[in-house]
Amino acid sequence: MRIAVLGGGPGGLLAALLAKRGDPGREVTVFERNRPGDTFGFGVVFSDATLDGIDAADPVLRRALIEHGVHWDPIEVRLRGERWRFGGNGMAAVARRTLLSQLQQRAAEAGVDLRFSAPVRPGDLLSADDGVGYDLIVAADGANSQMRARFAEAFGPSVVTATAKFIWFGTTYPFGGLTFVHEQGPHGVFAVHGYPIGNGVSTFIVETDERSWREAGLDGFDAGQPPGPSDQVTQAYLEKLFATQIDGCPLLVNNSRWGNFRTWRTQRWRHRTGRTAVALLGDAAHTAHFSVGSGTKMAMEDAIALVQALDAAGPGPDDVDAALAEYEAARRPQVTRIQDAARPSLSWWEHFGRSYRSLPPWQFAFHFFSRSLPESKLRQRDPRFVDAVHRAWRHTHGREDPLRTPVTIAGQPQPDRVVTLEDGAARLAAGRIPLCLPRGDDPPQTPPAPGGKSFPPDPLDRGAWVSAPDTEAGLDRADHEVARALAEGACLVAVGGGTALTRRLVCEAARLDHGAVTLLVEDGSEDGVFEDRARTAILSGRTDLIGRRP
Repeated sequence: MRIAVLGGGPGGLLAALLAKRGDPGREVTVFERNRPGDTFGFGVVFSDATLDGIDAADPVLRRALIEHGVHWDPIEVRLRGERWRFGGNGMAAVARRTLLSQLQQRAAEAGVDLRFSAPVRPGDLLSADDGVGYDLIVAADGANSQMRARFAEAFGPSVVTATAKFIWFGTTYPFGGLTFVHEQGPHGVFAVHGYPIGNGVSTFIVETDERSWREAGLDGFDAGQPPGPSDQVTQAYLEKLFATQIDGCPLLVNNSRWGNFRTWRTQRWRHRTGRTAVALLGDAAHTAHFSVGSGTKMAMEDAIALVQALDAAGPGPDDVDAALAEYEAARRPQVTRIQDAARPSLSWWEHFGRSYRSLPPWQFAFHFFSRSLPESKLRQRDPRFVDAVHRAWRHTHGREDPLRTPVTIAGQPQPDRVVTLEDGAARLAAGRIPLCLPRGDDPPQTPPAPGGKSFPPDPLDRGAWVSAPDTEAGLDRADHEVARALAEGACLVAVGGGTALTRRLVCEAARLDHGAVTLLVEDGSEDGVFEDRARTAILSGRTDLIGRRP
C-alpha cells in the first residue's frame, strides 16, 4: 500500500509513524511545505486521559513531556488582585517544536519518507509522477486544507467564525500551570490563556472583543502578509498592559498576528477518487476552540484511530474504504462532543467583558468554570473550590443555598429563586406577574403560553417575555427586545425558547448589560438535573430566577 500524508504536523507525523510501524511493507511519504524546524505557535496541551491514550499507541509524546514538558493539576483565574484555583484537571504541555522534532525522528527511524520544503497540490498526489499514484492520501493539511477544498462537494465543509479576536505569543514569565489572566485596559478588557511549556517559556494567548481591539489601535497590521512577520505594535501594547501580571517579562513572537477562531465541521471525512482513497485528519476535518480542546490532541487521536482501522483491514480498495468508514464512525462522536462543549466555551470568550465588569472575582471564576459544566460536575473535580464559592455567596447574600435566597421584584420580596410559569404569567409569592411581549411598533402578538388571553396594555406590574433565537445570529434582535421591554416599564424579563446556550446568553446580557431582573426558563427535566442547572445559573450570576412550567 502506498500512503501519502499531506502535512507534517503532529497528527500527520503520528499517522505516518503508526502506519509504517504497523506494516513495514507500506510505502509512507509525508509532504510538508515548511522546513523541519519551522513551526508556528508555541506550546500544545494534553489532558492526562489523552496522554494515556496516545502513550498506548506510541510513547513519543510521553517521552517528550517527561524530558522537556511540564505537568500541572489546578487551573487558576486571576483578576483584580485575586486568584481562584480549580483542581482536578491533570494536564501537561510541551513546546510544539520539541514535539515535532521527536515525531520526525521516530518517523524517520521507522522508515517513513519525510519530504520537507515540499509544497504539493492535491492534484500532484492524485497523479503521481511515476504514474502509479497512491492508494490512500491522508489530508492532514490544517484548517485551510487544500484537499478538503478540492473535494468540497464530497466532504461538505462548513465554518463558523468567532467574533472574538485572538493572538498567540510566548513569554519568559513562568506560569505554574494553565492560568487565565484578565486585565482592564484603557480601551477594554483583554484576557490571557497562559501555561508553561518547558525550557523557561510559557504560551501566552490573548483574546479580546473587536471593539476593544479597534479602539486600542491594534487593527493596523496587514494580516494578508505571508506567514512569518509578527505584529510588533500589539506586542508592545500587551507587554505594557500585562506588565504587572507577568513581572515585566517580555512577550516572544512567532508569526504572532490577530485572527478570529474558525470552527470547521465536515459532513464526511472520507472520499474515493478513482483508485485513491482520501481521508481527512485533524483540523482539515474539524476544529474546536483552544479553551476546551487542543487541535493537536484531536489530530493525534484521529491518527491513532485511522491507523487502527487500517491495520484491522485488508489492502484492497474495498478494505480501505471500510477502514475509513470505521475510522470516521469511531472518531466522529468523540469530536462532536468536544465541538459541542467548545461552543459555549468559545461564546464565553466572545462576551467575557460584561462578566468581568459586573461580577465579583469569586462569581466571575465560577461563571468561567461553569461555562460548559454544571455545579455537580465541578464539585466532583474540586469540592473545595465549589465550597469556597458557596461561602462567598453566603457572605454576600446571607443564605447557604442560592435557590433559597430571597430577591426583590418590583419592590416585593420573593423568598426563593424557582418560579412556576402558567397561563402566560410568573407566579411569585406576592402574586402573578403577566409576561407580555414587548410592544414597540410591532403588531399585537400571541402571549407566550397557552390560553390565548390578552393582557391589559399597562398593568401595574408587568413582566416581559423575550424569545431567545435558535442561533447566535439572532442575539442582537433579542437584545433589542430586552431594551425595548425595559423602556416600556417591565419589572422582570423572562427568557425562553431558543437553545440552552442562546437562552443563557440573552438572559445574561439582560441582567449584566441592562441591569434587568431576569428569569431564565429552563426546559423541563427530572428534579435533580433541573436543580443542578438552576443552582449553576443562579450561583454564576447568569440570571436572578429560574422559571419552570408545571
